[in-house]
Amino acid sequence: EACRQTSSPENILNKVQDNEEEERLNRELELTTKERNELTDRLLYVTGGSMNKSPYFSPNPFYENLKIKEKEVMSLLHNLDTKNIEHREKFQELKKEINFYR
Repeated sequence: EACRQTSSPENILNKVQDNEEEERLNRELELTTKERNELTDRLLYVTGGSMNKSPYFSPNPFYENLKIKEKEVMSLLHNLDTKNIEHREKFQELKKEINFYR
């Protein structure tokens, strides 16, 4: 007697659950892929389009210009501090000289 396979309600239920799970995973994968693509686009925008992972990676030119400006400003600030100290010392000397001649 040949063994006849019939689809039991349990087998049908398992197939339906498997199909639903597969559809859920496909939707989740699509959403994750969409989110990754949006984040990649945002990263490309922020980095000025250069996302090269090589050792010769060139960062965003706006950021580089900002770093150069910061160095210039910090150098200027240092020079002003130095001159301020020199002028204060000179001022103290002059005050002593004025007091001496009084």
